[in-house]
Amino acid sequence: MHYTPNELEEFLIKSEVRDIIYYLMEINLLKRDYNCKGCNNPCKLSKYNKNIDKNAWRCMERSCKEYKFYFSIRKNSFFEDLRLSLKDIMKVIIRYSCRQQVYTIYNNLDMSEKTIRNILNKLVVKIPIPDFSNDKLGGPGFIIQVDETMLNYKVKSHRGRAATNKTDALCIVETRNKITRVYAQVIEDKKAETIIPIICNQVVPGSVVWTDEHRSYLSLVNKGFQHDSVCHKYEFVDKVKGVHTQSVESFHNQLKLEIKKRKGIKTEKRSDFLKEFCFFYNNRDNFYLAIINLLKV
Repeated sequence: MHYTPNELEEFLIKSEVRDIIYYLMEINLLKRDYNCKGCNNPCKLSKYNKNIDKNAWRCMERSCKEYKFYFSIRKNSFFEDLRLSLKDIMKVIIRYSCRQQVYTIYNNLDMSEKTIRNILNKLVVKIPIPDFSNDKLGGPGFIIQVDETMLNYKVKSHRGRAATNKTDALCIVETRNKITRVYAQVIEDKKAETIIPIICNQVVPGSVVWTDEHRSYLSLVNKGFQHDSVCHKYEFVDKVKGVHTQSVESFHNQLKLEIKKRKGIKTEKRSDFLKEFCFFYNNRDNFYLAIINLLKV
């Protein structure tokens, strides 16, 4: 069975280590079996007091050179190489999946910020880079909105250090009454030769695409898209055609709110941040379950 985040936290607090192991096997975060590397026969799950899990796989084949040797239950799982109890690792994952910030997790759990960041960094590595090239955005009934945005965290009232390491991102949102899917990536510049290939790779040919009047988008029609634009100098919604970019701008606002919550994102981490935020946004109806599925063995 799948617990809700609150139910799982309560289960972790009340349960013995073996029961936690069984549950993690049930939801496929740990392997349910392990074959000895010496004889290739199934090992037995046994008590083992010399590791943090108090359990390990053990070879019981008398003819094997690895007879009675122990093997970690974490082999080939997300938990491998993390020197923390399964219970504590899961507590961090639960809080992350509930969109708690690192400082909040740190304040609520009795573990160091470095330990928490190690877990979260390993988790972020598992998140796939957004790519819809095999299941493209748009098509009949959908409207694509495209715009660029800056990822820097702006200081308030000119207090603090101003951003000198500016990073632009291209954001593409698929809409049908509401935002259905999003895509974003860091771009080196806003030239047509940078932007157009990205759109062509991610969006169904012939789709309706709305943008502002930036000249880089002018060649979209030549690529087979039904392109319309709105001039923000005069209006935010074209009163005649109804063209606007308000959905992608709404996505920008949520993106920047997350950056503000994190008090900025280091330049070298901005691509990772974008893939992390896109993964959250595309799974926002059940982010917790999406994270669990991501960590399955």
